[in-house]
Amino acid sequence: MIALSTRLALSRIKTNSSGLDLLAITAFAVTTMLALTVAGGTSMFVDRFDSPPQALFDMTSDNRYSYWSAEEFAQTYVFLAATACAILVVPIFGLGGGAARLGASGRARRLASLRLIGMTGGEVVLMSVIESVVLTLAGAALGAVLYLSSLPLWQFVSFHNEPIATSEMIAPWWVIAAVMVFIVLLSALSTAIGLQQVVISPLGVARRETPKALQFWRVIAFIGAVAVFIVASRTFNLRESDALLIAAISGMLLLILFTVNLIGPWIIQLVARPFTRTSSPSTLLATRRLVAQPREAWRNISALAFIGFIAAFVSGMPKVPDDPIYNLQITDVGTGATITLLIGLIVAATSTLINQASFTVDRADQTVALTRMGTPRRVLNRARHRQVLLPLIVTLGIVIPLGFLTLYAMVANTPDFSMEMSGIPTLVGAIAAGFVLCLAAASASQPIETKILTSDYRRND
Repeated sequence: MIALSTRLALSRIKTNSSGLDLLAITAFAVTTMLALTVAGGTSMFVDRFDSPPQALFDMTSDNRYSYWSAEEFAQTYVFLAATACAILVVPIFGLGGGAARLGASGRARRLASLRLIGMTGGEVVLMSVIESVVLTLAGAALGAVLYLSSLPLWQFVSFHNEPIATSEMIAPWWVIAAVMVFIVLLSALSTAIGLQQVVISPLGVARRETPKALQFWRVIAFIGAVAVFIVASRTFNLRESDALLIAAISGMLLLILFTVNLIGPWIIQLVARPFTRTSSPSTLLATRRLVAQPREAWRNISALAFIGFIAAFVSGMPKVPDDPIYNLQITDVGTGATITLLIGLIVAATSTLINQASFTVDRADQTVALTRMGTPRRVLNRARHRQVLLPLIVTLGIVIPLGFLTLYAMVANTPDFSMEMSGIPTLVGAIAAGFVLCLAAASASQPIETKILTSDYRRND
């Protein structure tokens, strides 16, 4: 079984008949590269906490606002790095899971054929899992090469007034091994779960499960998390904050982002439903798909939603002219946020690309039927773009004000602090880049749709 599945996977990679296998390898390569980069960055901050740079010792000893020692100051960066890591882990590994599910329901006919020749349901799932693991290993190997190739670039980035050495971005071997193993396990599990949505009967009939309706408790959880943060923020004093307070703030921000992940699909479904009564064919097609599959629509743009929140949160970070220690931390937070934004943009674009490609293949029968009914190609193209654009606008319209709100609540009770909107250009640039990349990724699936429409079909199909 393993040998056969491996040969089939390698054969599909060579022929690349659908294009999905190479997309899956690309997504796994991006996942691996970014996961190893995040792990290496976190490891770097842990090492600097154990042995702070000399530049940090010099600054903390000369600063008259020296609330922290060099070790305590470096410890806050560990918590901040852990927060950035937690923010990025969900979209990064979500990208890996999406790659594993890539075109899972589009395999229905092939899986049904295997059932017809006598294979059991378990054997079919096992074969698909093995094929997915082969693609994962190929992508992980490529991602590891890209990660190693990117290491010299980190010398141009500085934290603690000290440039990052190439060796600092290499995580311990056991961390690298754990990341690799987790990616492979994630691929296997996501493939198995994805195949549960397409249950293949012994007669070769694919039964698609109807997604469950989203519940209102998601809204209650979101409002509760924001209320807890606003109430707790009354005790914040950033000028006199310590590592424990930084950890508490980071934890509450993560809680808010977790609830944003819960409420996102619900809001997309809510906003899209009225547009299903439109007279525009492309808008009607796009919004009906959003209403039917809000979770998939959220996976398309969730990384960019997190980017919008982070960019808005750091865009108004205040600075104090006579406090170099605090200003160094704000500068470093801005550097870390920029890196987080860049990683998020890569994840957002790649996620949109693989999800749109998967949707295109999974809806091949629908696309062919609409085309035979006389639907112009431009309608399908506009529907694809609006399927990305509408959730993007709605989500950013929520997370950007939320980022400003949480920042204002955090600095409101610190004396002499006020929000400075010097980071607005970064926010606008990040959002504009996100829009361009996501729409470009949505357009990139058009060749797959063209291939579907130009394939030969029997007249009685």
